[in-house]
Amino acid sequence: MRQKISRRRRSDLNHEGSEGPDRRRRRNRKRRRPQRLLVRWEQVAVRLREAANIALFLDFDGTLAPLHRDPKRVSLDEPTRQRLRRLARHPRVTVYFISGRRRRDLIRRVSVRGAAYLGLHGLETGAPVASLGVPRRSISRARRELAARLAGLPKVWIEDKVLSFVVHYRGAPRDVIGRARSLLREYLSSSASLLRMLEGKRVWEVLPREVEGKGKAVKDALAGLPDGVLPIYVGDDTTDESAFSRLKAGVTVRVGLRKSTRAKYLLRDPAEVKQFLSRLEAELS
Repeated sequence: MRQKISRRRRSDLNHEGSEGPDRRRRRNRKRRRPQRLLVRWEQVAVRLREAANIALFLDFDGTLAPLHRDPKRVSLDEPTRQRLRRLARHPRVTVYFISGRRRRDLIRRVSVRGAAYLGLHGLETGAPVASLGVPRRSISRARRELAARLAGLPKVWIEDKVLSFVVHYRGAPRDVIGRARSLLREYLSSSASLLRMLEGKRVWEVLPREVEGKGKAVKDALAGLPDGVLPIYVGDDTTDESAFSRLKAGVTVRVGLRKSTRAKYLLRDPAEVKQFLSRLEAELS
């Protein structure tokens, strides 16, 4: 891989954490405090009644199911699964599950027939993955080299997703998080210019640069649907913010308390997401 990258590319790699205060203030001004969705339900209900078709995009971890320190232990409860199956069968609704997980893992955990599954932030759609700008062996090498640099940092570990990898730091002390972040940025800036970092909840996701994120994935999905469809997007992570930005005319819902977001509405936790799905199903009955 090339050792040199431009100043602009270096900024992209470092992502939000390297922004100057002026740029961060300008970005935050574009965000707002969302309204409580369950309190403002009638606003959404009117749009549901008027919509000929609905595209329902749902994140998984932290949205449909509570987060867990071990991603392998996150699961969907059966009543929610059954409700999602009924929604997926509704003639006016197209259901999408979108996640940073591998697509096959997402399918196994959700298990809703008739839905579309978008894994690795939209890179995996079910169609053959196009040739990446960075060879898979280079992704594997980057993962191994970074693992060696992060070795010994408590509560910091790497999850291998083959086409990407994730640096987890949930539960790590603040000084350890700072050290791990510095090592990751240094590595990406100097040794892996064809990779980029997405910041998530207590994770840093390292992906090929051409993976543009959930916003692009949502745009591509909507391009295959009829005009006039009402998009609804529900997600809890910073990686969902690009989708909120894309769907300015849709119903965008942030899960979890956060001071600022590009979403219009707020649900406090996965329990309130279940209430939303129940109301959605009732409204469409």
